[in-house]
Amino acid sequence: MTSRSTSLLVALLSVTLIGGCGKARKEFDRQLEVCTVGENNGVLSAAAESCGKALEIARQNDFPPAEVSGLSYRLGRIERQQGRFEEAEVLLRASLDYESQVQNSAGIASRLVELAISLAGENRWEEGAALLDRAEPHVRSLVGDERDVAMNAIRGYAAQVRKLGDTERAERFTTLATELVSD
Repeated sequence: MTSRSTSLLVALLSVTLIGGCGKARKEFDRQLEVCTVGENNGVLSAAAESCGKALEIARQNDFPPAEVSGLSYRLGRIERQQGRFEEAEVLLRASLDYESQVQNSAGIASRLVELAISLAGENRWEEGAALLDRAEPHVRSLVGDERDVAMNAIRGYAAQVRKLGDTERAERFTTLATELVSD
């Protein structure tokens, strides 16, 4: 093969690969759009299916880890809302691993809270409470809906751990939830 033929082959392969990535990105964006519409309209099964397809595309095409983490978190929340707690746990733990590696405080907090909520759905209260203990130094960095979700989860856990006889943790959770409202 001549150097000109080799150059032409390399150029064609590059265009094909770039085109393939562009197609993957377009399909990824299309699946995310369907996911968003499903989420916004309460059609969680369609949202989960589309987010799952988008996550598969992101993993297959080596999308940035932050993007994969965000989508894993989003899909984990959707799965939890559908009562698919085991699926949610796997996705949320994968996202938490990434956020912990980059030391993203808000990312860590939101993942720990969602994971605790998911564990509550399986009556794994002690394990979930331990996650909220880990989230405590980070939850003040949350804003908006994620902060409200954290506050409500912590309040719910305060009541539950009180029932389990852990009054010290219950008081700490109650104080933290109050701080999240007043900040």
